[in-house]
Amino acid sequence: MALRLRKPKVLTKTDLLADWVADTFVDQNGAPLTLCQFQYDFLSDHFADDPAGGPLYRTTVLSTGRKNGKTVTLALLVAGYLDPSSPLHVPFAQVAINAPTSRHAEFLPEAIKLLYDRIDRGSDWSFNKAPPPTFRHKGGKGKLTCLSGARASGHGLDLDLALVDETGLMPKSNETVQNTFDAVASKDGRVILTGTRGDSDTYNEIINNPDARTKVHLYGVDKDANASDPATWAQANPGLGVTKSRRFMEDAHAKGEQAGSLTEFRVWHLNMPLSPTRQLLLEYGDLTKAYDETADPISGEPCFVGMDLGGSSAMTAAVVMYQESGVIRCIGAFPGEGTLDLAKRGKRDGVGNAYVTAAERGELFETSGAVTDVAEFLDRLRDFIGPHPVLSVSADRYRDAEFRTAMARAKIDWPIITRGTGPKDGDNDIRATRRVFLSGKAKLRRNLLLEAGLTEADVKVSTTGAMQIDKSHRNARIDVAQALTLACAAFVADLDAPAAEMEVTVL
Repeated sequence: MALRLRKPKVLTKTDLLADWVADTFVDQNGAPLTLCQFQYDFLSDHFADDPAGGPLYRTTVLSTGRKNGKTVTLALLVAGYLDPSSPLHVPFAQVAINAPTSRHAEFLPEAIKLLYDRIDRGSDWSFNKAPPPTFRHKGGKGKLTCLSGARASGHGLDLDLALVDETGLMPKSNETVQNTFDAVASKDGRVILTGTRGDSDTYNEIINNPDARTKVHLYGVDKDANASDPATWAQANPGLGVTKSRRFMEDAHAKGEQAGSLTEFRVWHLNMPLSPTRQLLLEYGDLTKAYDETADPISGEPCFVGMDLGGSSAMTAAVVMYQESGVIRCIGAFPGEGTLDLAKRGKRDGVGNAYVTAAERGELFETSGAVTDVAEFLDRLRDFIGPHPVLSVSADRYRDAEFRTAMARAKIDWPIITRGTGPKDGDNDIRATRRVFLSGKAKLRRNLLLEAGLTEADVKVSTTGAMQIDKSHRNARIDVAQALTLACAAFVADLDAPAAEMEVTVL
């Protein structure tokens, strides 16, 4: 019987890198560092060669929720290119990373340095901060260049490996991705794109419609996925339980719920294709929890009114919130004269038949004139409120004179509070609105006009974290949402006001 010897396993480049990583580096607990399966699969496609020559995939994409080991994956790969002790070392390798800012780009060399510090070899590397910052292994001839994500960033470079981190956060109309791709032309190099999807058209087009030379590793969920389901969390986080703790996910979810918006959780941790700088004013679930078809104000109960004044195309809206019961009621009006009836307005504004239905339910009406007659609206509002004292009416500071004139014409003398719509007042009013609904103080019968307004309203978040209401699209009507925040802010201010103290002296 002939003796047959088993052929030794042929190690792939990914196997060689994984073995070198395990033999060289340690994790934060001092144990040998090993690759997760999703990291191994991604690197295998990155290293894959075309039998005809060159890379099988010019571009590989890794898109996951945050904190799944993406930066460590890139750090190990770049170290493999630049460290002479690596089995995959490329002499004179030219590597560059592009990111939304130079600070973002510097996270990668910092991650490499941390890996080497753990094995007391941090001194093997040198970092030159002179722009553009460069990172080198002292024993090799290659380098990593950190770029700023500016429009011309990456133009003119000749690279073996080109990286774009946080691709979904790159500014629109930015040429960075194309410049990075072009930079590998002369060396027949490879490109890696990483980051959460965000709302970048360029990045999402690459992910959703990759060409034959692009391999996408996407770990994310659709917009309509249940953000509170742990099974959903696992789909977007391949390192869950290893590189990212389950307890952290629970805490991040609870934090979002407490703040009144899960948008950041959905964007950063579930990798949904959403904008991280735009949120909903209220989650639909938080709104529906406040629905109570028996909700009515207490007889004679004082109330607060929030008003948003409209023009020829905009709605004039008022939201009434009652001081003790927390009941919310709202009403709106469009000008009745002109070429647009309620059905046409609904079609133009993208809300379908909502205005017609709201009018049938008594939530919306039309005033005389081609522009909403504010005095006429106030007359109707006074009847709508009925025998309830109005403690204050909050309105836009920008149209203060117009509003006071209309109040005088309607012979109404409610106390007026003027508010701005920018991030100073707007941030306070948005937080007050979320607080009212999250605390369970708000009660209301279902109101289609309010639902339509909340659907059309976005909350724009600045880099400082300040918020203000914004339209979700050009024709969006956010008048009811603005009025709601004004009424809720007045309600919360009254709720938080210190109780009056009386001192009685007995003579």
